[in-house]
Amino acid sequence: MSVYDAALCALQEEQTRLRRRLQELQQQRRELRDIPPDQVPFSVPALPLVFRGHTQQGKEVPTCLVSKLRICYPLPGGSALVNFDDPKVAERVVQQKEHKIDIEECRLRVQVEALELPMVTTIQVSTQISRWSVLVSGFPAGLRLSEEELLDKLEIFFGKIRNGGGEVETRELLLQGGVVLGFTKDTVAQHLCQVGQFTVPLGRQSFPLRVSPYLSGEIQKAEIMFRPVPQSVLVLNIPDVLDGPELQDILEIHFQKPSRGGGEVESLRVVPPGQRGLAVFTATSG
Repeated sequence: MSVYDAALCALQEEQTRLRRRLQELQQQRRELRDIPPDQVPFSVPALPLVFRGHTQQGKEVPTCLVSKLRICYPLPGGSALVNFDDPKVAERVVQQKEHKIDIEECRLRVQVEALELPMVTTIQVSTQISRWSVLVSGFPAGLRLSEEELLDKLEIFFGKIRNGGGEVETRELLLQGGVVLGFTKDTVAQHLCQVGQFTVPLGRQSFPLRVSPYLSGEIQKAEIMFRPVPQSVLVLNIPDVLDGPELQDILEIHFQKPSRGGGEVESLRVVPPGQRGLAVFTATSG
């Protein structure tokens, strides 16, 4: 066989191999098109869920999960936030709209009202699988890398074609600890999700990481209602007559007196006139 015949034979074999590969890719593309938009075609990392003991019978099961709830409430100048141990004390204090506080040669007149926070009662979120992005998870605890170092190493690894990757367009570190990588070609994201597991060098060691489809969500509808905080009251219209620490002591003494309808004060914070404060409320554990 001449050199030309051998070269022709090699080219024909390569053409046959490429034709088979093209047929495989076309078949995978058809299969992906047949998958409903609300189903994940590949395995996703397991998320830990905790059941808190609340059940309802005869009603539709809620399809939402709220985590690490924080509500920030602005406090105007000349106000105070008082938290009582007993919600009944807060209820008694609010019944008297105006409180008179005697201090030496003058009397303070302040208004008291219930503290109401905006609470999300209904939320509808639409989710869809991103064709261009993947979620990288499974990072070991105690990884001694800064955010930029971690993102750089992931971009270097998944940006290489020999690792099944491609050009990285976006990258983001999530609060939950995962990383979202966006690629310029959707075929890269699909391939990485199909493989699922990669051993990635991070610093001096290599770690097995999971790659799964990234589900993006968008809030379609949200309903908000204001609900009172049982143990808290808001004191308003406090004049600028005393320094902060002295005023705080006087208010705490007043609202602890049973003769004024008060009781045990758990905490009290004063915002002096001309300033602004921010009260942060978090969900109670358990």
